[in-house]
Amino acid sequence: MSVIDNAEIGELSVLPVADKTTSLVLDCETACFQVLNPLDAICNRQREDAICVSQLKNARQIDQGILQQRPDVKIFLPFRFLFYRPEEVFQPQTYNRFLVAPTGDHVISLVDEISFTFPPAPPLSQIDDIPPEQFCNGDNRPADCGANCMCTHQVDIPHNAVVEVVLVDEVQQPNLSHPFHLHGYAFNVIGIGRSPDKNVKKINLKHALDLDKRGLLNRQFNLPPAKDTIAVPNNGYVIFRFRADNPGYWLFHCHFLFHILIGMNLILHVGTHADLPPVPPNFPRCGDHLPPITPPSLSLDSFH
Repeated sequence: MSVIDNAEIGELSVLPVADKTTSLVLDCETACFQVLNPLDAICNRQREDAICVSQLKNARQIDQGILQQRPDVKIFLPFRFLFYRPEEVFQPQTYNRFLVAPTGDHVISLVDEISFTFPPAPPLSQIDDIPPEQFCNGDNRPADCGANCMCTHQVDIPHNAVVEVVLVDEVQQPNLSHPFHLHGYAFNVIGIGRSPDKNVKKINLKHALDLDKRGLLNRQFNLPPAKDTIAVPNNGYVIFRFRADNPGYWLFHCHFLFHILIGMNLILHVGTHADLPPVPPNFPRCGDHLPPITPPSLSLDSFH
């Protein structure tokens, strides 16, 4: 047990360890502590054992547009894994990226049925170097996109719009909660939970849309807290809003690095290129490094 000496505490203090240990007997009628953002996502009532992020109160003034009944833009983003069959992975002249899960499965990530690939150049400074067909979204998928649709997932948002994002966990892996991070903004968390329909064992986009239509997605507008990263509960949803007042190309991604590498990302493109400052003269340029590949000439002599 650590104690603090009676001496005055300065900027740096040491906690000396007492010579004798002390046993503490905790007399708790219910829970002795509260978990922040519990994985079970029971957030529609007060609890003694946990507090959901959506139940916290913001200490700062909130943009009143965030609190309006209807946002200017509403975006549903379901995310899940896609499992490759072995015959899909090991085909000649194919170079599919994938993660080998602890179960041995070969998987990629999908957000709104798209696995994100990074563009060949930075869109902020070199948008003209990126073919328009490189970009896609749930409403504009490439014609040749299959189940493993890979492109630069970009959602366009009007400058200064109030945006609501609804993340829906279709992964539903037990004990796995995905933390999503948005660059360029802090957002207000207005809802976290799971389906109120006890007959629904697994949530999906269709069910989330139906709940929203019937007003059953739990939202609260009493001083919603500000975050830039939020964990989506397993088999649940998160709702957040932000004012799109910072133009640019902002990456939105799962914060597990290995999920980023297999496509659990997208770009929120706020405003138009005209809303951005001009690129400085002689600003460094970059792009894909694609060296020429020529097959070596093999002969028996090369093995001696």
